Amino acid sequence: MTSDGRKLSLYLGLSTSVTGFLQAFVPIYMQEAGLSKGQIGLVAGAGAILALLLQPILGRLSDRLDARRPFVAGSAIAAALAYLSFPYLHGMFAFLVAVALGANAFMYMQGVGGVLVGRLAAEGKGGATYASYRFWGSVGYVVVVLITAFVIHPKGGHGRAPLDTLFHLGPLLFLVIAALSFWLPDPKRPVSTLPSGGKARVSPNLRRFLAVDFLYIVSLYGATQFISIFVQQVGGTPVLVSCVFLPGVIAEALVMRWSGRYSDHFGRRPVLAVSYLLLPFRLLLYAVAPGPGSVLAIQTLHGLNFGIVGAVAIAFVNDQADHETRGALQAQLSLVTASAGAVGPMLMGTVADHFGIRSMFVVAAILAAVALAVFLLFVDESNTHAKGTGIKWLDGRVARR
Repeated sequence: MTSDGRKLSLYLGLSTSVTGFLQAFVPIYMQEAGLSKGQIGLVAGAGAILALLLQPILGRLSDRLDARRPFVAGSAIAAALAYLSFPYLHGMFAFLVAVALGANAFMYMQGVGGVLVGRLAAEGKGGATYASYRFWGSVGYVVVVLITAFVIHPKGGHGRAPLDTLFHLGPLLFLVIAALSFWLPDPKRPVSTLPSGGKARVSPNLRRFLAVDFLYIVSLYGATQFISIFVQQVGGTPVLVSCVFLPGVIAEALVMRWSGRYSDHFGRRPVLAVSYLLLPFRLLLYAVAPGPGSVLAIQTLHGLNFGIVGAVAIAFVNDQADHETRGALQAQLSLVTASAGAVGPMLMGTVADHFGIRSMFVVAAILAAVALAVFLLFVDESNTHAKGTGIKWLDGRVARR
């Protein structure tokens, strides 16, 4: 791995590691602060709603300036301030503002990783390159989860006080990322692709893929928002709550190592199909899970969800971009993530409040099945260098850029 590759791996490792405490404990913290599940869903969607306005602007501006480092530094500082404020917040509106700022900053930091990898990767090899760098994000996540379990174990109990230590210490990782941003590899576009001032064109196939991605994220991450609360509801201890996402991330790290490489060779479409086929069944398994141990076992299947989509969706977009438009098109992916991130938690939180969390998983499974049908029927292959599998319904047609 080159020096630039090591720096980018460190960035992706650190920027993903923060979810090791945020993913499980932001919902739990808000519940302990007195918010209902519907309010938690509304707060979770607030950052995504802001991103609908801000992410496209940041993508276009960073393309125009051909610079990402200042945006990464600013985003990391904003996220640190947002989550460090948690122990001092009261009421839904205060949490809404903090989460909107923190989630939006984090979203840009994740999206820009795809842009930087796209600049460094050889054409047709974006899946393997991104996966090899993003693998260290999973490693960072595991380390932070284990530290988090150690921090909360001596205290345990319920209420905000046992969790305050996490939000005094954890967000400091964002400040480390801000310092690292000034050493990030940010290669400039070739002179022949200097910006023409035109608008990045979203191809019909990319639009269809983004529609599928929207449904996928609404179902998966709308439901995931409440998994830590569900574990607590079925008898999970604070340590189990801390570790609930750990099996999935370990599996994700293993799967991501081959998902990007296989998508380069066989195509994005066949590899993505595995993830889309699995999701409805995984969500239905949560609906019948009898206890916290079962939930942890089901979480291993996350490796075949984000372990595939986390790398291959980035590569799918990069396949249909060039040096001039990559930031803008990755911003479109972030925009869809933001929209789904707003709709999913609010929809699933409302369902959970009225019908219970188990029914919420069933609703999420139905949406995931719709995403699968749309994907298989309407989305074409994006990687023109792929060899295909020889299975027609998996390979589909190759889309023009």
